[in-house]
Amino acid sequence: MSWPIPLPDAIADRASGVFEREFARVWALANPGAPPATVDARSPTSSLAIMAKVLGMSLFDVWMFLQRLVRELMPDTAVDWLDRHGIVWGIAGVAAAPFSGTATFAGTSATIPSGAALTAPSGAVYVTTAGATIVGTGTVSVAIQASVAGAAGTLPTGTLLTLVSALEGLSPQSATVDSGATPGEDIEDIETWRGRIIARIRQRGAGGNAADFEQWTQEVYPGALVKASSPGVGLVTVAFAMPTGSTWRAPTSGEVAAVSAYLNDASVRKPLGAPFIAVTGATIVAVPVTLHLSPDTAGTEAAAQAALATFFLTEGIMGSTLPLSRINDAISNGSGEYSHTLALPAADVGSDNVTVPVLGTVTFT
Repeated sequence: MSWPIPLPDAIADRASGVFEREFARVWALANPGAPPATVDARSPTSSLAIMAKVLGMSLFDVWMFLQRLVRELMPDTAVDWLDRHGIVWGIAGVAAAPFSGTATFAGTSATIPSGAALTAPSGAVYVTTAGATIVGTGTVSVAIQASVAGAAGTLPTGTLLTLVSALEGLSPQSATVDSGATPGEDIEDIETWRGRIIARIRQRGAGGNAADFEQWTQEVYPGALVKASSPGVGLVTVAFAMPTGSTWRAPTSGEVAAVSAYLNDASVRKPLGAPFIAVTGATIVAVPVTLHLSPDTAGTEAAAQAALATFFLTEGIMGSTLPLSRINDAISNGSGEYSHTLALPAADVGSDNVTVPVLGTVTFT
């Protein structure tokens, strides 16, 4: 939505015209029969021209405020007031979340307190969020969490964490990250959040339709990518994926269980008479891309990679088809690209109702 505003010079010119007309009119009323007065409100040395310039600069600020107000009143252009639109439509932005999981300690008659600090090879700090005791000689898994929220704090299984302060009885003075951890999440991108708000405005829930199940799932995990479908009469399947950085990941078993319990609560959500709602984690399928860029530089490769990541994040949804032409368009949107040849994928990328296509390895030839 555009909201054109006049520039200061245009406002000043309009004020000069008003000054000239009004001063001439007042002169004629005060001096009946006298020759018309000549009023100059445009000469740089005229006091009226100076007043008009001051008015132009002052009123330009007012116009700028009105333009900003119009933008903020509309959800498709709001920035500072987007959170207000989100509150009205029940679409909260996704806050950053820290990596959490468990790590295994080994030792003899050792006590691991809650709040013990550990460092990863990158230097990032993690803390235990619960205490535990090793009775005799053995191992114990203790809950840990990154001290700073964000996807950058996510650790792969097997990462060695070193204790900042030694604990009696532990050998070695370190712990190993277990499998099944929950990745850290970055704060939601504003355009992604805006897209979810607009989607809610356009697609209202109604008596247990697909939009209802998507809305209910996102009440549990606001940034989730959701697809509700019916594989048969009286059957409902809800598949969802979780955001992580600039792509999607499969949800953990705990996240699937949380959504399943929420959707199957017949007292407030599940339509009366509806069967058990089957909830499943989406299957993530990485789509490799092979292409040749012209010109082929570090800058154009980075731009193409970023454009593809944005394309797959926004359009790679369950039950959709990514046309090859749209993939080519995304590459062409990369800064500095003049032309390119796409070898992979060789055809449109399709997905079913439980599969999310994400950007795989990008190879430049």
